[in-house]
Amino acid sequence: MKGMMNLLERAGLIRQETSGPPDSESPAAGQAQDAAAPAPEVAIEVRASGTPLNLGDIYTKEGVSPSVYPAERLLRLLDGLSAMDEAIRRTAINAMDAADESWTIADPVADAHAKVKALAVHSQRLELSLQQLEQETQARVDEVRARTEQTVGGIRKQIADLEALAARELDRAEKETAEYEGTLNSAKLQTSRELDEIKKTSTQLQNLANQFGALISTAQG
Repeated sequence: MKGMMNLLERAGLIRQETSGPPDSESPAAGQAQDAAAPAPEVAIEVRASGTPLNLGDIYTKEGVSPSVYPAERLLRLLDGLSAMDEAIRRTAINAMDAADESWTIADPVADAHAKVKALAVHSQRLELSLQQLEQETQARVDEVRARTEQTVGGIRKQIADLEALAARELDRAEKETAEYEGTLNSAKLQTSRELDEIKKTSTQLQNLANQFGALISTAQG
């Protein structure tokens, strides 16, 4: 067991604690050691808003108590031992558990269960929030569509009324134009007939004047 611990320490995966005062073996001491350890390496999912998912906030909000040996710490250790086969990994974990009385394997397991439950509750809340947002969004979209339909309907009615008015105006203008042009054409025909009649009469009168005007000149001479 001691040889396994030394091997893990040389590999940089663990650090064996030296003997110290009894308080150093207490859970509080273990918590202090965890506080000084690097932050857990967890997968961060960037949400649409650009704000990264903060698992620590989720655990705190869902009431997950701090663990003397967090599950993330054991996950980091297992990741470091990933090159070993399953039996050696279990032996190494058991060696660490036996060498450090400040925690037992039950601690990270319980922490993992608590965090899984917290994530499930948080996921359910997210889904419920999304459902509520979907309902509110749909209601607002329906409101916008109804308002738009009403407004556009009124505009289209106004357009239809204006088009009908324009059609009536065009029809009246066409009729008035036809009437004016008809009057003009009638005047042209009448004037043409009168001019022809005047020309004919004038020709007759001119011929008469020419014919008998010579006789008058002879008689007077």
